Amino acid sequence: MPDFTMTTVDPRTYLYVDRSCSMDPAEINAAMGRAFGDVMAFMEHHGIAPAGPPLSVYHSYDSDRMAFRAGVFVSENATRAAQDEIEADTTPGGEVLHFTHVGPYATLRDSYGDLMTHCDREGLTLGAPTWEVYVDDPETTPEHRLRTEVYVSLA
Repeated sequence: MPDFTMTTVDPRTYLYVDRSCSMDPAEINAAMGRAFGDVMAFMEHHGIAPAGPPLSVYHSYDSDRMAFRAGVFVSENATRAAQDEIEADTTPGGEVLHFTHVGPYATLRDSYGDLMTHCDREGLTLGAPTWEVYVDDPETTPEHRLRTEVYVSLA
């Protein structure tokens, strides 16, 4: 079970595309891969360097479909380049619940189950957004060592 801690974060700017897919792990993997590819291609075309790792942001929750923003942290100046389907936003600053998931992305749902148990036990209510920061490159890091930093807004 991950360690859940309250932490204070600074707002961070990012470029992203909106996407949605079913809750099937294979479809999530494919949809996110295409979405991150679209953002990275846009950044490369416009000469925008990443200012951090990729992230996914979730503003709503549905048991049948997953709507997400797939993006990359960039400088505030780089957000001015956003156009068409590539949009810009900022993660919130302030106090959030944080945990690190270690392992395959497909098992993130297990850590979210642990999160729900923790919130019930502590009397915490989830808010929005929640965002995941993908610390390691899945092409060079073994699945069992992938780290995903998860930040959860509380209501």
